[in-house]
Amino acid sequence: MIYLFIFIYLLFLSIHYDILENKKYKWTHFKIVITLLILLAGLRWRVGSDTVVYASDFYFSHDLFHLELSDFDSVNKMPFWVILNAFCKTIWDDFLLVQFIVAVFSLSVSGYFIKKICPSFCFFVLFCYFISRFTALQMEVMRESIAVSFCLLGILYFNEKKYKNALVFSVFSVMSHVFAIVAILVFIVCYYCLPKNIIFRMFLCFILLLIVLLENDIIIYLIVNSIGGYFFNEEIVLRILGYTNSDMYGNAEKSALNYISLILYIVSYSIMLYKVRGKYLNSNINLNKNIFDVCVFICMYLLCIRFSFAIVYRIGLNYYYYFTCILSVAFLKVVLLNRINKKQRILFFCFFITVPICLSYRSYFTLNLESGAEILQYKKYYPYSSVFDRNFDKERERLYQIRGEGFSRYNDY
Repeated sequence: MIYLFIFIYLLFLSIHYDILENKKYKWTHFKIVITLLILLAGLRWRVGSDTVVYASDFYFSHDLFHLELSDFDSVNKMPFWVILNAFCKTIWDDFLLVQFIVAVFSLSVSGYFIKKICPSFCFFVLFCYFISRFTALQMEVMRESIAVSFCLLGILYFNEKKYKNALVFSVFSVMSHVFAIVAILVFIVCYYCLPKNIIFRMFLCFILLLIVLLENDIIIYLIVNSIGGYFFNEEIVLRILGYTNSDMYGNAEKSALNYISLILYIVSYSIMLYKVRGKYLNSNINLNKNIFDVCVFICMYLLCIRFSFAIVYRIGLNYYYYFTCILSVAFLKVVLLNRINKKQRILFFCFFITVPICLSYRSYFTLNLESGAEILQYKKYYPYSSVFDRNFDKERERLYQIRGEGFSRYNDY
């Protein structure tokens, strides 16, 4: 029920403020909806399979006065995450505190970023985020949500040419999650090494698309044959090689449907970027045009690579997803909504939102997990359970048991 309430509330705010362009109490409602999202994520109980794993790890972690070097010996335990857990354990030995701090920090940064970059359609972007990536970032990959937040702050300071601050937040991002290294390096390469000419960037994207369509094993082949030539931590090497051999994280199935969807995605990105660039971008998106272009093209490049090495697209979904939302919403407003009267806008908007809803509903409710010969399906985040009612969901608990993190009265947080 709480999901439906926030969904309807965000839908109303999107129409009232972004589509009909009303102003009264706009930022008051923005603060209210961010607070609701923080409470939803911060006060959940045993919702999200990764959350349960983090809670179990927290039970065995050390406080600030008993930290050991062995606490930092894994890429799953980046320094910032270890120190955050130790700090919270010192204050209150309950994972709820970690969960709530992560929710407050990441969602506050997300709200600040959206308000700063696209104030004229902030609710619509937040609506798209809520129905697509909210549960994944806030209820699953909590470590990465911290890294994403630092990365967004780094982009804001980079946009303001405060490069030292941007560097500091980039370091914090890397200290939170190892994937941030790739996300930041990709940005640096695309921003400094590629020509700023949009035609060249588009040409490069279509060359990459053509390569992947002709031989989608190419990225994995290059990784497997070159990784030994670089100095990596052994754990990182084994993990990367494990991803290349994985059915879920390796290359996509060679099917006409996959190829057609990839082409449609790239063409859609290209059309939207072409229409949004120029006067509208300068007046409605408070971000340097080159930075915005780079972030959008990173989404396109990673989308192509996804069909050869799927795990890489996780960077696009987590670190650069807001730019996909901003691009899509800006395109809708500049090309379609601004050309019709306000009454017609509501009808068209309601029709348009069926697209992101259809694309994201599966990630919100179902999960396929193969256990032996049995394929299990779960509602991952519904029904919602909070620390106040602590309701068990038997299907979710089956999933947690398979992952080795079944309920225990000692680490139930």
